Amino acid sequence: MFAATLSATAAEVFTYIGYILLALVGLMIMITVHEFGHYLAGRLLGFKIEEFSIGFGPAFFKRKSKKTGQLFALRMLPLGGYCAFHENDDDPTDKESFNAHKPWKRLIVLFSGALFNFVGAIIIVTVYFTAYGQLLPVVTDTFALAGGESNGFIAGDAVLAVDGKQVNIMTQDDYEAVFDGLSDGTEVKVLRDGKAVTITVRTGDYTIPADKTDSGEAEDYTGIGIRYGLGQVKLGFFRSLGRSFGFSFFIVFKVLASLGALLTGKLGLEAAGGTVTVIKTMADLSAGGFGNFMYVMAIISANLAIMNLLPIPSLDGSRMVFTLIEMIFRKPVPRKVEAVIHTVGLALLIILAVFLDIFHLVHT
Repeated sequence: MFAATLSATAAEVFTYIGYILLALVGLMIMITVHEFGHYLAGRLLGFKIEEFSIGFGPAFFKRKSKKTGQLFALRMLPLGGYCAFHENDDDPTDKESFNAHKPWKRLIVLFSGALFNFVGAIIIVTVYFTAYGQLLPVVTDTFALAGGESNGFIAGDAVLAVDGKQVNIMTQDDYEAVFDGLSDGTEVKVLRDGKAVTITVRTGDYTIPADKTDSGEAEDYTGIGIRYGLGQVKLGFFRSLGRSFGFSFFIVFKVLASLGALLTGKLGLEAAGGTVTVIKTMADLSAGGFGNFMYVMAIISANLAIMNLLPIPSLDGSRMVFTLIEMIFRKPVPRKVEAVIHTVGLALLIILAVFLDIFHLVHT
């Protein structure tokens, strides 16, 4: 009995370790995509790149290009990566230095990391919607209005859009908001037997038959006369691709809303977390299957895109602000001042991430 329990526990531990490793791989893929965005834009615009590294710490694999002199490295700590551009601000004659290039070029390079993360989110969402489906409200039952008129819906309809606005579901509030305020004349696009159909909503008085009520007696209501639930609705590839843009922007909106709620105190610090929390969350969701893993990958990829564009010292968004200042005033902020700001910002971000991880672990 004890041996069997110990064996089961050990199996669970090793399984969870596997989920953690999968989460690390997923996180590294997203970081690599981000850095590759910087790398590709830099190469196309003629920047000198000294190193493209996956991971931090000592390298266990190195390869240097004889043609470009670029070093490619795989490093021991799988918690990040970087694309190191040639920087030599002390020598104003060095035309290959990153800051020696025109500001508009630097802006493109800095923006490309976030762009690649957002494109990555779109790709993941497209595959996810095609293979697993999008979570959508699905009509489960309909009731005729007084006089026998149809309300426009039939059982099995999956709601795609309301009055031209794409329906996306991530929280209970999103779900409940879909049918709030529906009135006569509202146009609803539904997926019916694999085809998109637009219907005009009819509201009025209707009766739920006795055999479909909890009380066992017929009940009268006023409204649109439907019952609905949530369903994972598989979409064709092209419809998935089209809807992936709206859903990815929806994720960005949710990220910004959550950040605003954190800053205003509507959300507690336990809702936030650093790198360890992200890895743990990905590992926990991976236990629910590869579909869950893909879903959280899409969310975190879009999250990386928007977070890196925020004007926080050491992040791409802050570097873009300094570049824009240079473009506007035709003169850069002293490079040493900028470097100090980014260094202090990076240190504070690391401290904040560690604090949030500890706080999250203590309060969950």
